[in-house]
Amino acid sequence: MSENTKEKPLPIVKKAASHVRDLIKKSLPGEIEYHGISHTEDVVEACRLLAEKKRLDDGPMETLMLAAWFHDTGFIKSADNHEEESCKIAGHWMSEQDLGEEKINKVKELIMSTRAGAEINGELAEILHDADLSHIGRKRFFRRGELYRIELEQAHDEKYSELQWEKNQYEFLVNHDFLTEEAKEEYGKRRVKNIKKQRKNILKARKVTTRTKTGKDFGRGIDTLYRNNYRAHINFSAIADGKANMMISINTILISVIVTLSGASLSVSQGFTVERFRYTIPILVLLVGSLISVLFAVLSARPKVTERKVDMKEVNENKISLLYFGNFLGVPKNDFIEYLTKLKKDQKRLYDSMSIDLYNLGIVLKEKYRLLSISYNVFMIGLSVSVVAFIVIFIYTNNN
Repeated sequence: MSENTKEKPLPIVKKAASHVRDLIKKSLPGEIEYHGISHTEDVVEACRLLAEKKRLDDGPMETLMLAAWFHDTGFIKSADNHEEESCKIAGHWMSEQDLGEEKINKVKELIMSTRAGAEINGELAEILHDADLSHIGRKRFFRRGELYRIELEQAHDEKYSELQWEKNQYEFLVNHDFLTEEAKEEYGKRRVKNIKKQRKNILKARKVTTRTKTGKDFGRGIDTLYRNNYRAHINFSAIADGKANMMISINTILISVIVTLSGASLSVSQGFTVERFRYTIPILVLLVGSLISVLFAVLSARPKVTERKVDMKEVNENKISLLYFGNFLGVPKNDFIEYLTKLKKDQKRLYDSMSIDLYNLGIVLKEKYRLLSISYNVFMIGLSVSVVAFIVIFIYTNNN
């Protein structure tokens, strides 16, 4: 190969470069972010560098450079099986240039060698292989990798998590290496640095994923939210129990006084008259009202353990939280321990379980306050009716 090949490229290669640039700029779909003209030019540049180091003659050099320019042109048709499309595009153009069947077949063979898992045979195929992978030994690997990620997500209509993508990149770096000594010398050291950096990226991505899953990106606010909600539920429950105890105390005192006085003064003995019986109605109203009120207050404050049969399938689907004691009493101890172990490993599920637990506590509080409201309402109505009845009977009796 002549020394001025780089300064004066082979005429047919120069013509192919112009054709490929125009073709890609006009026809490449918008969702193809990585396999565009920049990637093709990078591969061509790497091929030229490695070929010069191997001192290739003009003939093999021409074949290699044609394959490098056309190897990804098939992406203008389809990302799947793009190598076959690239061969068709290259073959059609080279036929128009009268390059000969042998040259065309050799270029097609080199293009097909870039297919994933293809067998690499011959010096030119090794150079093209290393040039196509040259980005793994360059600083631009991470920047170009983000373009490839966008391309894959758009092509397959799916999203990669940060951790998943960084692991994929690491596996790609580790599982691919250069075949030629020239490529190892040129890109090997940078590839090793990229592998080390990618390990750090995985650790960072794992932290980011954990923070995203657990809500830590919001700071300590999420922990404060749950802490305050649990404290509020406990305080509301204590207030409800205090109000229930107050109603129990008031009504039991009233019932005791009424029963005691009634037993002493309201007897149906000899000398019974209507005048002595006239205040029995308000007393009975107050007595019954106090009894009903105290019953509902007791129901509100009464400890209640609801043991239900729990379907572990619903637990695994995070539809039921075993943090609520009314639920975990319905499962074996080993299943409960296993459930807590999983919560420690998956903090998103932990927060979801805490949310379900708060909801269950809210249901319990709702029932407490419902019974307590009935108790207060009955006491208020009973007391009011009793007083009104007493006043009516008192006025009626005195007027007669």
